[in-house]
Amino acid sequence: MSGKKYVCNGAKIECPLCTKPIGKLKVTSNSIKLQDKTWANIKDKTKANLKFSGKCLKSPKQKIPCKAIISPVKWINTGEILIQGNKALLECSTIKCSYGGATIKIKDHIQKSEPEAIASTDVDGITPDEPVSNSLASSEFSN
Repeated sequence: MSGKKYVCNGAKIECPLCTKPIGKLKVTSNSIKLQDKTWANIKDKTKANLKFSGKCLKSPKQKIPCKAIISPVKWINTGEILIQGNKALLECSTIKCSYGGATIKIKDHIQKSEPEAIASTDVDGITPDEPVSNSLASSEFSN
């Protein structure tokens, strides 16, 4: 799973069976932060964590809000790093809803991007005004 981004609080999630398929992941499992946001882990799998504002297409006459009937099972494709004893979620992690049978995916992990390379500059290194000695020469320290 190397090179995968970790999932942060507020990440965008997607359920294809919701009338408003894009929702948000709310981290409630810990207080460990990554780039000023809490990290998500496998404990973030309840109705309180998976926030959708639409209605479930599998509900009778498509009338029931997803937030009322969502029933997540277990995150898969998780990271090996433990966040307070639980595996971290990665951008490739998914979770199935047992009510509708849909697979909920991470659409945007919201981890900030890092530059791939930092270009060198033409600025000379800083040098001291006087040479630095590698040894101390003082009779005060002699026995």
